[in-house]
Amino acid sequence: MKGPIKLVRSGKIGGMEHLGSIYDWSEGSACLAIDEVSFAGRRGAVLSYTNPPVHQVGNPALDAYLEGLDRVYERKEELAFLMMVGANDPVHAGGDLKESLEKLDRTTVLKSEKKQAGASAEEIDAVYAWADDRLEKGIALHGKVRNLAQHLRTVAVCGGGTRFGGSAEIPLMSDYLVGDSRSGMCFSEVMIGLLPGWSGVARAIIKAGRLNAQYMAMTGKEVKADKLNAIGIYNVVVDIPLPFPRMGKSGDPKADKAAYAEALAKHDEETGTFLLPRGLQIATCPVEQIPVVKEPAALATESEIAEEVKKRQDPETYAAVRGSSLREVAEEIGKLGRPLAPQSVRALSDLFGSYTRGDFDEAAFVKREADADARLYRDPKFRAGLTATLEQRVADFREVS
Repeated sequence: MKGPIKLVRSGKIGGMEHLGSIYDWSEGSACLAIDEVSFAGRRGAVLSYTNPPVHQVGNPALDAYLEGLDRVYERKEELAFLMMVGANDPVHAGGDLKESLEKLDRTTVLKSEKKQAGASAEEIDAVYAWADDRLEKGIALHGKVRNLAQHLRTVAVCGGGTRFGGSAEIPLMSDYLVGDSRSGMCFSEVMIGLLPGWSGVARAIIKAGRLNAQYMAMTGKEVKADKLNAIGIYNVVVDIPLPFPRMGKSGDPKADKAAYAEALAKHDEETGTFLLPRGLQIATCPVEQIPVVKEPAALATESEIAEEVKKRQDPETYAAVRGSSLREVAEEIGKLGRPLAPQSVRALSDLFGSYTRGDFDEAAFVKREADADARLYRDPKFRAGLTATLEQRVADFREVS
């Protein structure tokens, strides 16, 4: 096993006793493990997921999450907490965009063939089952974490760097978050043509309020650890006095890659010695001792969000740079921000418009979130966002056939 679970099993965390394995899964470079531990006189489960180099969460990993959490639920009467952790690396991606593009292109061909063959609307729509299946698994994961939260304390430790998409949404499903001082979250979906469909919007609203959730989801801007703490998403930020490893340039790429992987593994363990004890403390201390922001700071005003979104969803804003390499026009994009997919902006506007604070039903809102995301997978402009992101170009979201 790789990643934080090695540290959990090492005996190096003071005050923590390792009691055995609850669940183990691995496939290629990805592995998910859940172990039973004891800390401060309380028994709990530690879930570790790692998939280097950027920790994408593929469908097999989602299946492992779901199966593993079922094992934890079976032990809910014996356990006091569930702590979810990941590797402490510079980047944590969501889905595999290259895989999504390949599936989307195959789907487009299949959809055309079915239309020509006179298939029914239902048969034609069924070609998107791969997207619907992934969304269903993400929503099921939210449901299992929230169900467990009715019986034990749920804590997520966000170590390392920036979490994009699903890698941000999964820890948000927990009640309490412990953050690495170098970390951040980015709902990048709006720049691709989707939205945070695994409950990201709902959980951000619950923790940080509608306005901050709107800022995160509709601008796609990264929010760093200090601000995540100020708006109530992080309960605790742990100062990590370590730099991230860098890839060497010795002229031997194979040797550089191997040395970098070794440096990342060492860095992961060193960072874990700061983060895991704090996470365990949050998992076991009296609940009144957990820091909670009562009045979240505002990341922006409603008018500021509206003004930025209006500018960045207008294709003409990017007339001079559309299609260009992001590296070549870095200064211009630094001022403008990356283009927003108009279809995502519309879907998010409708979603936030459906929110009412007084009678907020999380499960119902999450369902609306997933349904809106499913429709966006079917939008012809989705491919434009996918290819631009993969090729690191300025996206062109003008009408496509």
